[in-house]
Amino acid sequence: MATKPKREKGKRWGKNRKDNRDWKKTNEELVVRGEFLLELGWIKSWDKELKTMNEGKRGSPYEFPKSLIELQAVWNQWVSVRGVEGITRKLVEVAGLPNYNDYSTINRRIRKIEPCFELPTSGSCCASSDGTGMRMHNAGEYRHIKYRGKQRRWLKVVITADPNTKDLLKVEVNLDGEGGSESEIAMEHLNELYEKGIDVLKFWGDGAFDVHDLFNLLEQHSTDSAIPPRDDASNNAKGSMRRAREVADYKSKTWDEWAKGKEYGKRWLGTEGIFSSVKGIFGEDTRAKTPKTACLEAERKFWAYEMIRRYAKTHI
Repeated sequence: MATKPKREKGKRWGKNRKDNRDWKKTNEELVVRGEFLLELGWIKSWDKELKTMNEGKRGSPYEFPKSLIELQAVWNQWVSVRGVEGITRKLVEVAGLPNYNDYSTINRRIRKIEPCFELPTSGSCCASSDGTGMRMHNAGEYRHIKYRGKQRRWLKVVITADPNTKDLLKVEVNLDGEGGSESEIAMEHLNELYEKGIDVLKFWGDGAFDVHDLFNLLEQHSTDSAIPPRDDASNNAKGSMRRAREVADYKSKTWDEWAKGKEYGKRWLGTEGIFSSVKGIFGEDTRAKTPKTACLEAERKFWAYEMIRRYAKTHI
């Protein structure tokens, strides 16, 4: 039985990765992402969009189209709602917006946005899941303890994305210590995809996803997997023949052999790469005052990133 060699501290596995990206195209995509922030083509259908939104609506009619609110929600990742009102007011003057909404209306409408992620239309995809932490607010530790009387709380974000296309599929945010485990949330995400008739060809996850129920779900839907079992994992089935086979395969190879055969490195494209981008662009703090709104704000960071990224992909 082969044993896994331990990685020396500061030393990486294998050879340095060769970057085969088309940098001309990549550069243009990154530039076009900036254009999204001033994409105002929807102004032409302002009245038509409002008419559709207000059909059959009870109570006061909408005065501002969803297209405006979604753009303001992206601006709000960097600017306060009062600042967003100022941007919108200026666009009435220089870009021909019919009207602007005040900051209380902006805040109310943004909070009602339900972040949705575009699912594949081809009927199949791959999936990779992982979790990360985000700060519930940006107050210093002293200030938080002094005025709130307890240690700061963290937000736990679990995402599922396609590592081949880097498209986000699902996001769930909970307070640390609440909600399901990473593997349980990944199973919920996968079940939603299966229920929509989407064939998940392969699933990637780290050691936290070495769970019998997850392996059984993947086996049920004939989904391939790249999940490293623990080094001391038993070959006994104990409720999952699929996991037993995966453990036997894992133990019969060195880490390099297993990782190369499973293309385990792709996992980073659908998890760590997205976490790094979202936190790098929008930061990892929220400005919300309550746990519920903090979770929604954190989810909107990933939604906004996906909106901008998809826009750039379709406009180059």
